[in-house]
Amino acid sequence: MSEYRFRFPMEVRFRDLDALGHVNNAVYLTYMESARIAYWLQVSGRTDLRGMDMILARAEIDFRAPLQYRDRIEVGVRCASMKRSSLVLEHQIVRMPDRLLVAEARKVLVHYDYAAGLSTPLPPGLRQRILAQDPDAKEE
Repeated sequence: MSEYRFRFPMEVRFRDLDALGHVNNAVYLTYMESARIAYWLQVSGRTDLRGMDMILARAEIDFRAPLQYRDRIEVGVRCASMKRSSLVLEHQIVRMPDRLLVAEARKVLVHYDYAAGLSTPLPPGLRQRILAQDPDAKEE
């Protein structure tokens, strides 16, 4: 997790559990989406969700360990690469304080004009802010 400069703390809630008493697999994506939105607000310089200009195109998750009620977690987010109008974000979820890796994911996001229904190029200023946050991100 040390390679993730952006980390988002959370706690497992009762409503996140399934009938077996551990966090349901679909909830991991919710944790990652909450962290992604916080990351996006930071790199885009926005303070709210108005004018959201990214859309999720793909999500791939590897589950490593279960989570239980009241576990404290950190969700790391980083940009791995950028293309003309898309970027790949990587996520890790670790349980605190033992830092056990519980899940990893890769997501493809597309810069998107919701009114026109079309992808649009990532603006140069946004690219610069993403690279300032994640200097190891590759530009393709």
